[in-house]
Amino acid sequence: MLASDLTSTEHIPQEHARKVLLLTWEYPPRIIGGISTHVYHLSRSLASQGVPVHVVTCSFPGAPSEETVDGVRVTRVEDSRLLQANFLLWIYHLNSQMISKTTELLETEKFDLIHAHDWVVGRAAVELKNRLGLPLISTIHATEIGRGGRLDGEYRRKVRDIERLLAEESDGIICCSNYMLDHIQHELGVANAKIHVIPNGVEVDRFKNNGGSQLFSPGVSEDRKIILYVGRIVREKGIFTLLEALDELRTRGRDVSLVFVGEGPLKEDLAKEVLRRRLSDRVKITGFVDQEKLVSLYNSCDAFVLPSHYEPFGMVVLEAMASRVPVVVSDVGGLSEIVEDGVTGVKVPSSDPHTLAEGILRVLENRELSDRLKENAYRAVQERYRWDMIAEKTLEAYRTSSPRPQSSKAVEDAEFLSDPALLQFLLTIGATDGDGAVSSGDMASMIKSPETPVKLILGRQASLGYVSTKLGPDSSRVRYHLSPVGIIKACSDMS
Repeated sequence: MLASDLTSTEHIPQEHARKVLLLTWEYPPRIIGGISTHVYHLSRSLASQGVPVHVVTCSFPGAPSEETVDGVRVTRVEDSRLLQANFLLWIYHLNSQMISKTTELLETEKFDLIHAHDWVVGRAAVELKNRLGLPLISTIHATEIGRGGRLDGEYRRKVRDIERLLAEESDGIICCSNYMLDHIQHELGVANAKIHVIPNGVEVDRFKNNGGSQLFSPGVSEDRKIILYVGRIVREKGIFTLLEALDELRTRGRDVSLVFVGEGPLKEDLAKEVLRRRLSDRVKITGFVDQEKLVSLYNSCDAFVLPSHYEPFGMVVLEAMASRVPVVVSDVGGLSEIVEDGVTGVKVPSSDPHTLAEGILRVLENRELSDRLKENAYRAVQERYRWDMIAEKTLEAYRTSSPRPQSSKAVEDAEFLSDPALLQFLLTIGATDGDGAVSSGDMASMIKSPETPVKLILGRQASLGYVSTKLGPDSSRVRYHLSPVGIIKACSDMS
């Protein structure tokens, strides 16, 4: 198929469409960051162009295990709530479930390509790629070293190992900005030739003014100018820098209020800092809001601010631009590429509350500038960031990617299970060998020794499984998986 065929908005003939298995740990109604929104709109846009898409994701309370919406088939696998105290173990369980469920799907379906989103599903993606001999495309939305600033400790080392494995095994990698291209090359050692820079998109019509009002009480006066932040409540987003800037605006006599929309681990710390600075009458922290209210918030504010220290892209900036709201952003990462200073928004240095306050005042106190920025930004999202355009570019990445030789590297599940921290966690939830509790040293010996029965008890459910590091009778490597209730069991490689 020619590239010109792929960039057409006409439906691709069904017999020529490549059926995509799309793996993601976030999908609506589960929304943690931008991945969920990205995958939702990309999958719908691909389906609208005639591409069969089957999303495999993790469960969410109230969401069906199987559904088809807007032409996209969605399968949700169970994730053990009991394992959420240990994120790595939860991830391992999720990936095992994805492998198991996909194996079931293969009884009635045939896939032509795997598209994985971020390292969290990396183990499943690599395992399925090598079992099925299919091309693997991975979208790397961000890296943990970028999010955290540095890697230290066993947890971060393991995450980075998975990131590198996924990058190495992928036949093509999609990232959202030139900034991320450079970052992936440097941090993960990926060759430029297999990286495709495809920006995030925005559904422009969804952000039309819906006439929302009376949205900010109690806690924020609507008589004041209102600035809006939307995103995760984490340090890398510059939330405390924004609070400092608001404090400066108050000191300078400006009547401005601030609304934080989003969830995150620092939500309580942010609330405490609001109290410490005595800004409670000017700040509202809403937590998560639904799409309808989010649109109303965009359309009711006077400026949108994203003061990130690290930002691979910044999809919420596109949403603000589509809402015809003037934007003020840090001059970092993908934000530098989205926003043209003085044309489609205002850019300021990162981590500087004074210049951030100045940037906010530029759009709040200069109506002519604000109106010009809004219209230019709206035109830019129409011309560059529609989801149908993003889907077309993604199809081109699919077309130019073919399977590489299978790797001789195995996903080292035995090493994963031998991690002392994970062993200790297993002991805390109750682990026995049938005769009583065992020490962490005994557990380590059991896991390293061949075919030793290990019973792990979670709640009232138990299972007996075999832990083995030797090859099976057909010379296939024995794999280790966690059952839906989080119990270790051994099952032979299905390849």
